[in-house]
Amino acid sequence: MTITNNLTNPLARMLDNAFTKFDVDKNGKLNAEEYRSFYEILKPGIAVDENDKLSISEQEYRSRMDGNSDGGVSRTEVQGTGVLMPAELTGESLESMLQYLLTQTSASALAAANLLAKDEAEAEPEAAAQDKIQPAT
Repeated sequence: MTITNNLTNPLARMLDNAFTKFDVDKNGKLNAEEYRSFYEILKPGIAVDENDKLSISEQEYRSRMDGNSDGGVSRTEVQGTGVLMPAELTGESLESMLQYLLTQTSASALAAANLLAKDEAEAEPEAAAQDKIQPAT
């Protein structure tokens, strides 16, 4: 595992990109619903016990990340937590995270991959529409 906590690290930049993606209301904090989606991408990096049970629950992890206990997890709090990510995940893009997750066999990794793939599929028609309205140069 690799600990990420500064933006010079590609994994920290990837988490920063993921934060931006999952902060749906764009208020700079992940509320409970947004954090639940964000947590899905964190699960593959969380240690499991001999029964394949996560060593820390979603609520415990969120409490650790929410340093000021205001109920929302800010970008700064994510960056300061020292998030564990799999050492094999070396790219900073969401696409590399998606590809990594698709190689995993855990249900949480596949759920996270589905979240990212769904968001990418929904973004494609929007991007295509924006391409059509760009002025000719």
